[in-house]
Amino acid sequence: MAGTLPRPKRKSTKSAPVVAPEEVLYTDTDRDGDTLDVALGALCPNPFNKRKKKGVPELAATIREVGLLQNIAHIRAETWIAAYPETKDQITAPNVILFGEHRWLALQELGWDTIPSVLCDDKVNEARLITLIENLRRAQLDPLEEAEHYRGLRAEGLSYEQIAEKVGETAEGAISKGTVWKRAKLLELAPEMQQALKDGTLKVSAAEKAQKLSDSDQRAYLGLVRNGVRPAEAHAQVVARQLQPADAPVPENTVSNGNGSAKRNSAETEVVSKGNAKPAQPTPPAQRKPQPAPANDKADADRRAAAASRDAACRLLLETTDLADPATHELVLGVLATAILAPQQQSAAQQRAYTWLKETGRHGLDAADAASYFTAVQDSGDAASQRLAAFAVALAAAELRTIARRRSWGSRERAHLRVLQEHAEYEPQTEWEKSELGMAAAEGSR
Repeated sequence: MAGTLPRPKRKSTKSAPVVAPEEVLYTDTDRDGDTLDVALGALCPNPFNKRKKKGVPELAATIREVGLLQNIAHIRAETWIAAYPETKDQITAPNVILFGEHRWLALQELGWDTIPSVLCDDKVNEARLITLIENLRRAQLDPLEEAEHYRGLRAEGLSYEQIAEKVGETAEGAISKGTVWKRAKLLELAPEMQQALKDGTLKVSAAEKAQKLSDSDQRAYLGLVRNGVRPAEAHAQVVARQLQPADAPVPENTVSNGNGSAKRNSAETEVVSKGNAKPAQPTPPAQRKPQPAPANDKADADRRAAAASRDAACRLLLETTDLADPATHELVLGVLATAILAPQQQSAAQQRAYTWLKETGRHGLDAADAASYFTAVQDSGDAASQRLAAFAVALAAAELRTIARRRSWGSRERAHLRVLQEHAEYEPQTEWEKSELGMAAAEGSR
């Protein structure tokens, strides 16, 4: 049997450039797109690759059986460091792996000396995005690793919408700007919540529901979920505790003195002596009968939980909507129409809108309070800031009307919910909210 042919040292996918004879001595022989045999020791890991190093022995066994089916890619160290000087201390070899680190590790286990790798110096400015896409399409990033990538891309100046467009399809389907926003917010969760995500004891969807809660409330929420409570119900319980006023101390037994005040008559009340008679014995406190819980407590808790979830959806919409994009004009007009048709709640709407704008980092101007902020925006003459402020106030007005309505929702409340469902990936969770939207009946008929 004839021996195997030696592997070519370099395969170029690009036509050779025309070079003047006097310049030949100064021309680099390796060009972007060339496939090179690179020594394993001449490569180091990609600092942006957050993927866990698991499955390497299994991959090595597969390569031993069928061979290496896909080349890796690399960028020269000097090119990498020029683009990302903050990673200089992590570059330990002449070349940095762009993607294919698991294959590189597997070949080390197999004892190979070299690995075929495509030179991609021209992709250095997209290294972070390429690393993310490579891992997402292989479904090998956990939610927090994915979030780290998104945070890095945001730091490079990309909007949530731009990230979603560039990432496109993943192993789990197309990604949206809302998903990018929610994933990035996972990094703001309490440490216990993040650890539960890493351990796999908490689902991403359950973690996302707790993003607006304080750290202590997140811990309470986590305990409920681990004890078998459905995430929506656990969130409702925590929100209900937040909004419940502290119980005022109630006297055990009071007697009116006729002037509108009351005098305690309990074991601690001073006992008055009447001559030689024995002191009067204090009247024992009356036993208070437990009051049955109002029948609408569940509906009230559902309303509060739904309001907290919608608040998060409004912030997402405000943070991720590019009002300069013509594609968003229909959305903006819909929000403005809903607010204009609703009773005016200008002061409260401005306050909530100002809170959202500060929380999402889109307020732009510094001001002492909401009224001062909106006055400054109006006086600034900045059309973009004015559009954003108007959009935020309209969104807040629609949400406040939805919160305040105690009876069944009308067409305006349902229109507000449709905006959140279509543009902020809002999903009604409580039975009460589903019934108001007619979803419960639809689900029951299926």
